[in-house]
Amino acid sequence: MSSQLVSASPRRCLSVAARVATSFLLLSLCAAFAHAWPGHQFEEWKQITTWTRPDARTEQAGKPELVPLLGGKDARRIDEIRVWEAERAEYTRCIADILGSPGELKILPPKAELLGEETLDDHIRQHIRIRSEADDWITAYLLVPKSVTSRPAGRAATRLPAMICVHQTVAPGKKEPCGIQGDPELAFALQLVRRGFVCIAPDMIGFGERIPPGTRPYHDSAAFYRKHPSWSFMGKMIWDISRIVDYLRTLPFVDPLQIGSIGHSHGAYTTLFAAAYEPRISVAIASCGFNTFRSDPTPDRWSHLTALIPQLGTYLPQVKDIPFDWQHVCAMIAPRPLFVWYATQDTIFPNTDNLDAMFKDVRGVYGLYGAADDLMWQAFDGPHAFPTDGREMAYTWLAERFFPTGRLEVAPRDRVEWTERRDVIRRVIRRSIGSPPERGPGDGFTIVESTSLAAYERQLVEYTPHRQDERVRAYICIPHARDGKLPGVLVLHQTVAEGKAEAVGLAGNPSLAFAAELAERGYVTFAPDSIAAGDRVDDGKPFDTRWHYERYPDLSAMGKMVFDAQQALDLLAGLSTVDAERLGVIGHSLGAETALMLAVFDERVKATVASCGYATFAAEKDRLRWARDQWFSYMPTLRPVFLRGDLPAWDWDHVLEAIAPRAVYQHTTREDDIFPESISAYEAGERARVVWELHDAADRFENVLKPGKHAIADETKQEMYNWLDRQLKN
Repeated sequence: MSSQLVSASPRRCLSVAARVATSFLLLSLCAAFAHAWPGHQFEEWKQITTWTRPDARTEQAGKPELVPLLGGKDARRIDEIRVWEAERAEYTRCIADILGSPGELKILPPKAELLGEETLDDHIRQHIRIRSEADDWITAYLLVPKSVTSRPAGRAATRLPAMICVHQTVAPGKKEPCGIQGDPELAFALQLVRRGFVCIAPDMIGFGERIPPGTRPYHDSAAFYRKHPSWSFMGKMIWDISRIVDYLRTLPFVDPLQIGSIGHSHGAYTTLFAAAYEPRISVAIASCGFNTFRSDPTPDRWSHLTALIPQLGTYLPQVKDIPFDWQHVCAMIAPRPLFVWYATQDTIFPNTDNLDAMFKDVRGVYGLYGAADDLMWQAFDGPHAFPTDGREMAYTWLAERFFPTGRLEVAPRDRVEWTERRDVIRRVIRRSIGSPPERGPGDGFTIVESTSLAAYERQLVEYTPHRQDERVRAYICIPHARDGKLPGVLVLHQTVAEGKAEAVGLAGNPSLAFAAELAERGYVTFAPDSIAAGDRVDDGKPFDTRWHYERYPDLSAMGKMVFDAQQALDLLAGLSTVDAERLGVIGHSLGAETALMLAVFDERVKATVASCGYATFAAEKDRLRWARDQWFSYMPTLRPVFLRGDLPAWDWDHVLEAIAPRAVYQHTTREDDIFPESISAYEAGERARVVWELHDAADRFENVLKPGKHAIADETKQEMYNWLDRQLKN
């Protein structure tokens, strides 16, 4: 067990450094900010440091009020991710300049040593130390649920979400989050390990075992600044959190995509700064960690009273000259989930009445990514505390975003395992695309015009998808010849400005007129405009999704397309000419992606035809095509994942698996010029085939690889139609 847990280094420490006496009294944050901590003197820091105040010219610098993050209602208004990220980069550099630099300090390979271990009722607690610098180690407790070592034989090992639990300003440091000493309400690590999380509670610099015996927190900060004259304690804490993340990612039972941080007070502002600068932190929870500099009656708390960011003291007493404020730190975390709890009667961080407006401003940044629901803040009418109600709220919110995903790269062994896996796949995809609003019964549609053709009647219809200020137009094609109810097929167009018109052969590529051709074969077809296409183009800019994120700040473009497709399916299924038990969907390129996603979440779809829809994330060289910073951004919450070089928890083979055992025809071309790594789509299909085989339904899955570019040959299209006939007509 021990060698498994401390996987960064199997070597046990031969000798344990002298432990901090357990008789330390708790040192309250109130006392910390009422007077300067012993061991830190601002004037001494100024004599030691090599840091010079930068000439930071930000929009915030020199202004006593908080400047809106996205600008005002003028020409400077930021409504694109790329513009915001350029702005964010300026503040990231500016704040980094103030936090200082570690100089020539190098990141060393992860290394940890075991100092001790205890087996408790429901978890194992290891006392470890993690290398931060060649001559500096982070002492910590690692708490692991016993379930890690009790999985059923033969099952793939489960990777669990992990939380870094950062202590408040108390001398025992890590002991309080673990419930060993201190306030039991702040025992985050103990509470969360009992909920199934791997938890690590480190001693931050100047606390716990990192206090020399017989001294107090922040003892002799001058020694740190002599060693690192251009750095800060806050910068060092960010560095240490990053080294902890390095370590956690070596543990085979930790999900590297699900590493978060939680803290109260000292732990809260540490969490916020760490999340702002460490992109591998995927979730942050902060309680009572700050008030804005500009509303703070004691802004020198950061520089004079503590050793945290002495550089800020060079701007005082002119607080307005500080070139950033807390809205920038919080917005730098977007679009990763952030939960903030703050108190209205906080005597440590008073004047919190402007935080609601501040977080509404930060929410605008999250909205650019369709992630507004991943920012939550809650005011508490009470003192500097994180009471039970607040923690339960935070933990419930966390559980919606962090949950065990299993080993999705390992094929399911049986139907039971597949059923569990399918539910997880749906959850991880929803985490990427957002949850759509509730679909109501709708008002039906109105017929705008009707045209009678040789084999079918083509109706142009209009309806409201969700909001009264949004209208969708679609073509419905109803065969003249029918004996009873007919199968229905939803037709989703590719990325063309003409939208639905291509599907009925009125514009665009005539070889993609699926709606018209299938109507001639005896199907009722429904072909709507996608967002930003056809009659839904905003300001003459096809597939510019800015308007979408203004209207739906909590839903990705992909999520909205799936929602719209479900509503279109509602209308198709409700037609008197349609057999609602025989519904299919077909699409090419963008239409294929949406068709597959629709089938994942709507089991009314009995047959799916997807042509040239993707290359897998794993194979794709241009992964950011799925999370662009401008124009058509499908799933922008994936940007942090791709930018840091990771892959999401799901890929397109998992999408296919989640549709099984319903019928799927996937068409891939070898020389696809839109998806150069298209062969990976065919390979994904072959990996997913095992699920159809588990259900004895291999005949329902057709995975074809054809020569050609991003197109469908006529012969292949006839094969598709014949396959669709077998699924929906027989």
